[in-house]
Amino acid sequence: MFTLTRSQYNTKRTVKSAVSVSTVMAGLWSCFAVGVTLLLAHNVFGTDAEQNENRFRDPSMVQDKSHLKEHVQELTQEQINQMSPEELEFHFFKSHDTDKNLKLDGLEIMAAIDHQHSHRQPAEQPAPEHETPEQTRARRYREHQERLNFLTGMVDKILEQDDTDDDGMMSYIEYVISRRRHEKDVQASQQQRQKDLNTQLNQ
Repeated sequence: MFTLTRSQYNTKRTVKSAVSVSTVMAGLWSCFAVGVTLLLAHNVFGTDAEQNENRFRDPSMVQDKSHLKEHVQELTQEQINQMSPEELEFHFFKSHDTDKNLKLDGLEIMAAIDHQHSHRQPAEQPAPEHETPEQTRARRYREHQERLNFLTGMVDKILEQDDTDDDGMMSYIEYVISRRRHEKDVQASQQQRQKDLNTQLNQ
């Protein structure tokens, strides 16, 4: 974990007390670094609405064939391509159930989400030319905390919505029920939108 040493704190106090051009430039650089970090976090983790979604209800995640192939080496790509959506979802769940108890705990859920998001994360860019080692450590610490907060928040939301027996884990039955309920909700929403559109067209 990133921490500042006593000497670094003393240095910060000394720099803070010196009104100079270098102090102003350091402040401007810090603002720029924070802005870049927030922009990168938005691109990696998505909008606030996307972060609030239950990723375990998202077909693009639980039916991801390339993701599944990375976890289930004994299956060929042809076998995976021929699977039904229900079969893909079963193997997705099974591949992340590392202790084979037919339940996913918080760490197993977090690993599944983190693996999927790691593919979306852009490659780490080299540090800006004028970034000091201390600024680099601070930036990386902020990025780490933002990622950790995103993942823990997502796990909490999934368990809050789908852990119906409140045992702190999501069973396979809870997972299936959640997926089917979500599919029905999406279908009902689409039908309602179509109904509203037809009403507007007929007016």
